[in-house]
Formats: sequence, structure tokens, C-alpha cells
Amino acid sequence: MDAIFASSLLTALSFSTAAVLVSILTILWIKASSKSPPGPWSLPVVGNIFLFGSLPHENVLKLAKHYGDVLSMKLGAKDVVILNSVDTVKEALVKNGSDFSGRPPLRSFVFCSNDAKTVAFTDFGPRYIKNRKATDIALRTVLDDSENFSNNVQEEAELLVKSLSNTENAKSFDPAPLLKYACCRIMFGLIFGKKLKNAFAKEVHQLMECSTAFIEGSAVGNTVDFMPWLEKLFKRQVKKVDDAVGQLLKFVYKIHELLKNSKPNENFSETTFITAIEKVTTKDENSKTHFTEERVINITSDCFGGGFEKLSTNLRWALGYLSTDTSLQKELKKEIETVKGKEPLTLKDRPNMPLLEATVLEALRLSCSLPFALPHCTTKDTTVGGYKLKKGTCVFVNLWACCHDPNYFTKPNTFNPHRFLNEKGKLVRPNCLFAYSAGDRKCPAEHFSKAILFVLLGKILQNVDISWDKKSYSPYDGKFGLALRPRPYKITVETNS
Repeated sequence: MDAIFASSLLTALSFSTAAVLVSILTILWIKASSKSPPGPWSLPVVGNIFLFGSLPHENVLKLAKHYGDVLSMKLGAKDVVILNSVDTVKEALVKNGSDFSGRPPLRSFVFCSNDAKTVAFTDFGPRYIKNRKATDIALRTVLDDSENFSNNVQEEAELLVKSLSNTENAKSFDPAPLLKYACCRIMFGLIFGKKLKNAFAKEVHQLMECSTAFIEGSAVGNTVDFMPWLEKLFKRQVKKVDDAVGQLLKFVYKIHELLKNSKPNENFSETTFITAIEKVTTKDENSKTHFTEERVINITSDCFGGGFEKLSTNLRWALGYLSTDTSLQKELKKEIETVKGKEPLTLKDRPNMPLLEATVLEALRLSCSLPFALPHCTTKDTTVGGYKLKKGTCVFVNLWACCHDPNYFTKPNTFNPHRFLNEKGKLVRPNCLFAYSAGDRKCPAEHFSKAILFVLLGKILQNVDISWDKKSYSPYDGKFGLALRPRPYKITVETNS
């Protein structure tokens, strides 16, 4: 009897062991066949969010050195795949661009998209394509009127130089408020027209404060996107972000109505984004059906709000880097003096000033002010880096890692504009500089922004010398929010002799 029992027990154990082994092998086979990206272990509820830290773009890159350029993490309960090199980003956003052009249905995206009426936050599809095409045409129209564009930027650049010169005998100061105000007025002029800038000076200051609230609050908003149960805890911060978006829309609506109701002889003849997009969106009945007044206002808000914030952040980084390198300033001044003397710079000068152009590119590369871009979402089952991704996968693109990829940029943490010049001193535009992302979701204002920075930096260098106050924050130190902004470094200014 005991022998029979023992035999039965052994048989049962054998079957149990076999079942466990089969289960383990099945799991391993499924995992191997699915080839999902590797990643660190995660905690219940919060996932890996604790690994992000205060500088997530840098911390994720450290993880990539262990897990590979394509890694997976869990933010709250949501699985996210992160791309961390030029090669994987090229594969995803350029080679297979449409596969990665979606936007995940995050709370903040749904709110800011306002039912697919914007460009940045709208999911990929027919409505996004129409919005994007109209935006591209309108921005190109403004940029093509190079005389009007240059005059608009030069006008504000002169005011900025005067403000900087007035600080010559003062102690060191944080230039951020002056730079942000100048960029806001430049974008206002190019979007709405120069004649309205002074009339809305007070509102411009208020918008700058809203923009700061949006950027600073977005870090909390991003957390709520992936852990929705935290929304009640961060109710005040989330409302602050929502209110900032609402105030911007209200402001753009006010300007739009003013222009729409102006008398024919009061119409502003200059080329602006709002007049250009009106022409694009009313050219035929199909366009009028899609581009309602509300959609046009949302697209304009998207370009104006995002444009001046990114522009001012990039200018702060560029000026900060230059303040630490007096020898580079001398080289740039010599180039400007040779080509223009004291004459104002225009867009037509760009081919003749390769070092200034390279300085703009290098500042954008090193700072990479939108280090993760906005999250993407796969529109179909696809692959990247040999790994399979299902449709609807949330994808982060670590643009900062791309801009600091040592396989493409030697000494990537060093500010060196000469990396973009060949042995003859001619500009070499790289196909791996992703400061504005790449593919279908590439920032539509890239060329717009680079052109403004060229004229602005040129004007500043023509007139003043800037030096970093070493007692303040380093111009290389950044603070992460929705954007990566420099910490409040300080400079001193001397007018050129």
C-alpha cells in the first residue's frame, strides 16, 4: 500500500515538475519570440518613475548603456519604450516614420489637442496632416519674405542690445527676462504683425508668466498623465497648466477678432503667420470645412506659445555658452565685421557667415532644450532595433542622447561650433542633428527658429561683449521640465569699443 502511494506521489510530482518546466519554457519562448525591449525591474503602482530623477534624459541614457539603445520602462502602469541613439531614432522616425507618428492618449495631450485642432498634440491622421500642411505653408510664407522677417527681428534685436548695454556699469545679472521678452515680441510680430506689439505689451508680459507656469507645471502634468490617480493630489498644479493654455487661447482669439473686424484701410499689409494661414485655410470649400475659426485659432496658439518659449530657451543657452568663450566671440565678431561691418544682418548673409551658422547649430545640439520631444505612439505593429512593438506602444525619443551620441559627435559635452565646419571653413549640415526631432513629427518651426537665432546672436555680437559671472550657476547647468532650461546664470556686458 505504501509502495503504491509513494509511486502515485512520485508520478504526481513528476507531472507537476513537468508542468512547471513547460510553463517556464513557454514564457521564455513567448518572451524570446516577441523580442520585446529589455529594461529595469519596476515597482507596483509607480513602475520605474523613481529612476528618472531630476535629469531623466541623462539618467535614462545611463540605463541604455546597460540595457541597450532601445529599452523599456514602466511609468505608473503604462509601458514605455525609449530610443537612445541616432541610429535607432533614424530607423524609427525617418525610415519608418508613419509607424511612429502617433500621439498617446494622455490626459494633457487630449486637453491641449482640443479635439485635434492643434499640430503638436494631435494624434496622427487626416486631421493632423491637414493641420501640419497648413502650418508648414504659413511658416514658409513668412520666412520667404526675408526682408520683412529680418526687419522684424532686427527691430527687437536693437531694443535688446540697448537693454543689455544699459547694464554695462551694473553688477552681473540674469539676462533671462530680457531675452524672453525680446523673443516674445519677435514671435508676436511675425505671427500677428509689428503694429500690434506695443498695444499689447502688457498682455505679452502676462503671457510670459503663463508660459513659465505651463513649463514648470508640465513636469507634474506628465506624472499625472502616467499615474492618473495622482490628479486629485496635484489638482492645483494641473489647473495652473490648464489655465495657462486657456489664457493663451483667449489672447489669440482676441487678436484674431481684432484683425478680422479691422476696416480694409486698416488691414496690415506685412506678411504674418495669421494672414498666411488665413489664405491657406480659406482657399476652397474643402479647406473652409476643415479649418473652422476655432481650429485656426488653436493652430496659431500652438505656434505662438510653443514658438516663443522654445526660442527664448535656445537663446538663453546660446548666450550662456558664448559668455564662457571669449576667443570664440572674437572669431565671430571678426566674421561679422568682415561681411557686414556695422550694417544690420539679414537672412541673405547666412551663406557668408558659416561660423555664426555653426554656432547656432552647436548651441541647439548641446542644449537640446526639448530632450524627450513629446511622446510618440506607434500607429501599427512595427519594429525598431530588432525589437517588436505593438500598435499603441508609447515611445519616448531621447533627443538629448542623440545630440550627445559619441558615434556622431566627438567630445559631445563640449561646446565646439567648429565641428560643423570643414577644412575650408564651409558649413557642413549634419543629417544626425535631431534637436528639433525628425520625421513626420519634426518641429515645423525649425528653420524659422534657426533664422531668428542667426540674426539675434549676430546683432548682440556686433555690439557687446558678454562674460559669465563665475560666482553664478554654470551656463551648462540645466533644469528639467517640459523643456530643459538653463539655470539662472549671470553675465556682465561691455559695449564694443
